[in-house]
Amino acid sequence: MLKVCAWIILAGWAAGARGERIDFDWSKDATGKCPPGFASLVTGPGKPAEWTVIELEVPPLLAPLSPNARASVTKRAVLAVQSLNVAAEHCPVLLFKNEIFTDFTLTTRLKIAGGIVEPMAGVVFRAQDESNYYVARASTAGNLLWYRVVGGKAYDMLGVGVKVAIPKDEWMELRVECAGSRIRCYLDGKLMIPPAQAGAPTENLAINDTTFSSGKIGFWTKADTRCYFVDAQAQYTPKVPFVQEVVTEVARKYPAIQGLKIYANRSAGSPVIIGAPDEHDLGTAGGKVEADTIARGSIYYLKTRKAVEVTLPLRDRNGDIAAALWVRMRSFPGETQATAVNRATVVKKEIEERIATLQEVTE
Repeated sequence: MLKVCAWIILAGWAAGARGERIDFDWSKDATGKCPPGFASLVTGPGKPAEWTVIELEVPPLLAPLSPNARASVTKRAVLAVQSLNVAAEHCPVLLFKNEIFTDFTLTTRLKIAGGIVEPMAGVVFRAQDESNYYVARASTAGNLLWYRVVGGKAYDMLGVGVKVAIPKDEWMELRVECAGSRIRCYLDGKLMIPPAQAGAPTENLAINDTTFSSGKIGFWTKADTRCYFVDAQAQYTPKVPFVQEVVTEVARKYPAIQGLKIYANRSAGSPVIIGAPDEHDLGTAGGKVEADTIARGSIYYLKTRKAVEVTLPLRDRNGDIAAALWVRMRSFPGETQATAVNRATVVKKEIEERIATLQEVTE
């Protein structure tokens, strides 16, 4: 079990299939602050909302066995949000930055507590950014709706929805399942989207949409909706990044390689490792050498007693610098900078032949 900040990854959630699970446990995060690993964004006008961890009384996940028994309400850490912006087009979004999801089940309990504009809240998934994603949201006006947001515009007319009571100040469970192009949404364990059809087996029901095949997951509200989220988790089939596959294969091919890492810019700041034989290195920040290699195409060389290290630019088939490649190789007597760079260039070309576009590196 690997614990990282506010989330936990567990292996083997699906019998007979390779899977992982992320539990968003906000009890380990500082109250009054946005949990680490998330980015507060906004669709539409205005500034992003303040998403914070607070303590709130929450009923247990499982109902009491006896109808006469009282549910023990306890204080727990929950995710809270309320924007001051009442514009109908203002939609706060909180995206989880640390994983890209393709096939998954996303579950959370949420409670819509108030708001001047029509209070509604839900989850976003397969999000490319704050302007392109799927959303499943519940409204206190009495409906549950799935639709896509493209270029910041909500295509409600292309969505699927049902009328259902969404009371204020009551916890409900929202669950989304994605498998390929098939999407299903549940409310309190009942399949709601797509709506049940007379005579049709529920296992065959699903929305089929190919707008987004993968992306980030997160939480969503509208305008000044006050909402709380707890017991959020994602069960998913991990997708091995293309770059990681290439690095692993190349490292096996050349026995002289002692270390191999690819750094790329995924966001503002220093480059991070996106490919390495040891997957625990992924996400580690680079430094000035890697940043300069990506920005200027510079080549760096370092010789130690038994090894040589070379950092050089990786280019895609368009000739654009896609990343920085760091190679450590066993040295031999009389090796020079020129021979070390030539040996590293062989590895570089091997990787470049497998990379078609910059997108394959940065995704």
